[in-house]
Amino acid sequence: MKNRFTSIRSAIAFTLISLLVYLGRAFIDFYYVFGEFGLGVGMVAGAIVIYVILFGGWILALLLAVQGSRPGLIAAFGFNLFFLLFIAVGTLVSYCPSPCSTGWPLGEIAIWLSFVVGVVASISLGIQIWRGSSQKSNDHLQTEVA
Repeated sequence: MKNRFTSIRSAIAFTLISLLVYLGRAFIDFYYVFGEFGLGVGMVAGAIVIYVILFGGWILALLLAVQGSRPGLIAAFGFNLFFLLFIAVGTLVSYCPSPCSTGWPLGEIAIWLSFVVGVVASISLGIQIWRGSSQKSNDHLQTEVA
């Protein structure tokens, strides 16, 4: 079980699930939150552009990580951490503390699901990044000794 959680495939799978959860959360936000605030078309269009850029960057990072790119893995970790801290934790702490009545019960489910999945994906990606840097350190040490 430990190997499944800490493998590169699992890290990428958890991150993909995290991306999908946040995408679903974005749909809920667009419907309930933006409707609640009565935002105009310009504000909604601006939010859509920002979401497309963020999710597009996250997808690109995942594609690079699947191909074995360490910078892609680090970027996927960064996107996941950004969404975890600013969307999931931000909502729980500030925007709409639990229990959140906006879009009840879908909003509450999405908030907690994004938090839990985001934490799991961050830990799994963090392990992969740490392994890669420690592996490089070990390779470097072995080269110096030889």
